[in-house]
Amino acid sequence: MKTMDCKDVLANLSCYIDGEGSDDLRRALEEHIARCRRCRVVFDSTDRLLRIVTDADPFEVPLSVSARLYTRLEKVLSDS
Repeated sequence: MKTMDCKDVLANLSCYIDGEGSDDLRRALEEHIARCRRCRVVFDSTDRLLRIVTDADPFEVPLSVSARLYTRLEKVLSDS
């Protein structure tokens, strides 16, 4: 699998957090998150928020919320 960039991580983050995706995809995400401070913060914050809100039970994020989140994250990443 190719090396992931920040946009790839954002596109696949929900898969990773939900424990889905191939071993190669998960490994590539982990490698990127380990070396990219920005993506590590996004991952840690998202993971922590989901644990707080759901009390460790998974839930479906409303499409309007996830769309706004991804729009904002993409803007932040493109500005840097």
